[in-house]
Amino acid sequence: MKKLIHYLSEKILSPKIKYLLTQKLYFFTPKTSLSLVILSSAFLYIFLDQVSNQTLLFSWFILINILNITRIADYLQYKKSKQHNNSKDENEKWYHKFRLKSILNAIFWGILPLLIFYDLSYNYQLFMILFLIGLAGGVAGFLADIRIAFPFISILLIPLSLIVLFSTIPNALILSFLIMVFYVLLIISNYHANQLYYDKASTKELFEKAKSRLAEKEKKLNSLLEQAPIGIFYYDTKLKIIRYNQLFYNIFGLNKDLLGFNLNELKDKKAVQMMKDVLNDKDVQKSVGSYDFSFKEQPIWVELTCSSLRDDQNNITGGIGIIEDKTIEHEAYEKINFISLHDSLTQLPNRRYYKNFMMDLVHNPKNKDHYSIVLYMDLNHFKQINDTFGHAIGDNLLLEVAKRFKSLKIENSNLARLGGDEFVLTLPFISKDPHKAKAIAKKVANRIKELFIPVFEINDLNLYMTTSIGIVVIEPKTDDIDNIIRQADMAMYQTKREGRDNISFYDKRLDLEQQELTSLQQDLNHALSSNELLLHYQPIVNILDDSLIAIEALIRWQHPTKGMIMPDRFIPMATESGLINKLGWWVANEVCRQLSIWKKSNQLNFEYIAININARQLHEVNFSEHIEACILKYEVDPSLIKLEVTETTLIDSFSKTQKIIKDLRDRGVECSIDDFGTGYSSLSYLKKLSFKVLKIDRVFITDILTNHDDQELVKSIIAIGQQFNYKIIIEGIETEEQKQKILEINQDVCYQGYLCSRPIPALVFEKKFL
Repeated sequence: MKKLIHYLSEKILSPKIKYLLTQKLYFFTPKTSLSLVILSSAFLYIFLDQVSNQTLLFSWFILINILNITRIADYLQYKKSKQHNNSKDENEKWYHKFRLKSILNAIFWGILPLLIFYDLSYNYQLFMILFLIGLAGGVAGFLADIRIAFPFISILLIPLSLIVLFSTIPNALILSFLIMVFYVLLIISNYHANQLYYDKASTKELFEKAKSRLAEKEKKLNSLLEQAPIGIFYYDTKLKIIRYNQLFYNIFGLNKDLLGFNLNELKDKKAVQMMKDVLNDKDVQKSVGSYDFSFKEQPIWVELTCSSLRDDQNNITGGIGIIEDKTIEHEAYEKINFISLHDSLTQLPNRRYYKNFMMDLVHNPKNKDHYSIVLYMDLNHFKQINDTFGHAIGDNLLLEVAKRFKSLKIENSNLARLGGDEFVLTLPFISKDPHKAKAIAKKVANRIKELFIPVFEINDLNLYMTTSIGIVVIEPKTDDIDNIIRQADMAMYQTKREGRDNISFYDKRLDLEQQELTSLQQDLNHALSSNELLLHYQPIVNILDDSLIAIEALIRWQHPTKGMIMPDRFIPMATESGLINKLGWWVANEVCRQLSIWKKSNQLNFEYIAININARQLHEVNFSEHIEACILKYEVDPSLIKLEVTETTLIDSFSKTQKIIKDLRDRGVECSIDDFGTGYSSLSYLKKLSFKVLKIDRVFITDILTNHDDQELVKSIIAIGQQFNYKIIIEGIETEEQKQKILEINQDVCYQGYLCSRPIPALVFEKKFL
């Protein structure tokens, strides 16, 4: 039985045997299908008058013959497909189709006793038994695959045996037993026949493989004997060629005789010296990989092995050289080496190449007294381009940026892509004068900025990009490459902190600032537990009469030694270190607590308090439930809290953000758009989100008195927002003139800024506004 199960497994047959087996099965299909049609017809003729439900028998007859007709159609299709496709998957498809329809045939025949056996007289019952037993025996002979024969015979005989066993015919038990004995014998017989077939097929397959391998070996041996796979040449003690084989001649593609050629004339003197060396020492055998071992202009990469030739007295009479053409291998090596040292997208040198370049730079003698320049460029908002338009657009944008960088064509410079959207341009040994080197660096940086003025036309999109540039002037005798890159990176991030699309030179103060930031980051870990954080509140008022409309809660850090620290210094640190979520929940809890106090003192004469929510906190698991828990804890009305989400946060993972905002709205908490106009939002986002409040970023207000473009942008944003029924809040109004300018544009807005009030503690706010 174990062997039978093993043979029933799909894994025992090779693809070749399966192919032959399937071919054999379909070869007999016309005969077996026609035989089954004849048998079903005979069965119908014999038993039609013996059953009470002739319609049922007719239906069976029609269905089984339709099945057999489809099998003949399968046979014709198989013959046709075999001419075009002999793949493993195609063969598997045809095999399983044959197997399925064979089992369906067995089911049709197997259910006959269930349908009509008890309607028949004793003689007809015996005739049916003999009929089905004969059919099982015939199928076992035709089917060359036990994986099909086994289920076919089982479906045919096992139900028949059980029906006979429980029937009223004489000697039913004996007859049922004999059927089962016949069933077992059939299975064993078919198993041995299949085993014989498989063993024969496997042996034949192994024979064919061995024959094929033997033929291949004979072919290789003949090829080796006819033509050596290496070039061989002999030379005398004066390095003149005295003999060579055809392949040596062919390797160099020559059309002249080389006999008598003086090898001293070769360009590659290393190879010449090696051939001389073996003439001076009879025990020496040397190998060398050599360029320019060629007798014409085109260089050929070969591997040369030399040994001395000796006469009967063991005296050196010359040398033998073996040449192997390694041109293809060398080209492959060069290609692999290029791939390992260059960015696959832009083909620019990568980080590894750049480090090798910098290693050569710092070890160059010029580095002792010359200044060099490193310009570190990072594309601003490139991630948003990728997230908004997809990586294909991002890749095409990087290609265009690289193309523009290459157009600089600065002599002796090195341009590399370190990864992502980071590029570095190095200008070695610019000057011995540090001031001149810095001036050149600034000039090059401005040229780089000018590259980004024209719009980038990518796949019918007009993309406006800028770059932040960090510059390091490498002092003479500097040898720490990693430190140079780190300094350039720090200078670049300094540029981003100062407003992007700018230039920053590295100086030592950046290191001091970084050390201070690192120290602050450590202190921030203890700020929460030490009660060093506090909230200040800034009013949002009507622009016409300065009446209080809402409040924005703004976090502050009262450091024990450094005093009051503003959020623009510690929020980025909290975001990087992962503390931003804890800070965010502290703010939410503190706002709810303060609302509870003002509620008890009946001082809620405003619409809501706005809380700034970081993208990482918004996408935290169960964010909505946490907000609701804070509200329930202090028993405040959820409409008194409005979460301010930046435009960029909304766009990143928009569908996920939209679900969170809807969940918050269902819990009674509204959101508003903060810093509108600084990201990549579109009108469709405004419509989909259906917020009630939109804040215009202060960047448009700073120069609104003198910048006509800012005036028009503010006017447009207000018009768009009001079109969607948004309440508009203008941030950053600090002077009466700015306020008057906004009033000229639109009077139906609110504002916040130093003109009305700076952010102030809760107690001060109560006295002044509540």
